[in-house]
Amino acid sequence: MDTASNSYGNDAFKSYAKGFLKPFKGKGELIRLRDELEESARAARQEAIDIASQANGGLLKSTDLWLTPWGKSGVPARTLQWRDNRQRSMGLWLLETFLARDDISEAIRQSVIDLEVQRCVFNAKAATINWSIKRIGKALADIEHAVSFQR
Repeated sequence: MDTASNSYGNDAFKSYAKGFLKPFKGKGELIRLRDELEESARAARQEAIDIASQANGGLLKSTDLWLTPWGKSGVPARTLQWRDNRQRSMGLWLLETFLARDDISEAIRQSVIDLEVQRCVFNAKAATINWSIKRIGKALADIEHAVSFQR
């Protein structure tokens, strides 16, 4: 499933990944990278909604599985989690239980496995964005602390 938001997310990822490969020269570059990452987080939040909506309204519509964007309040980019369609249980065990069923066609099974691969890749991207924003925030706070000792 290659959507415009996936393409944009990958372009944004390539853009700020280049920043990790060169040394930072100062606080301004950290702030610029943080701002780029926050924009990527906003795009990733929308991408999570798009992936879940497409899957829940299509492939998963007739199953007891559901994809849900999930994350604690304040997390920049939400991840995608498996839920039951009644929204009572959450976890990978739901996918495993579904895939273990004998009444699932091979075509549906493969499509759900492909969706799981897409979910894993997306969640890795979201985790990278979240960790990077958190770490840059810590570095900026450390810089402010160091600068507070200037006379």
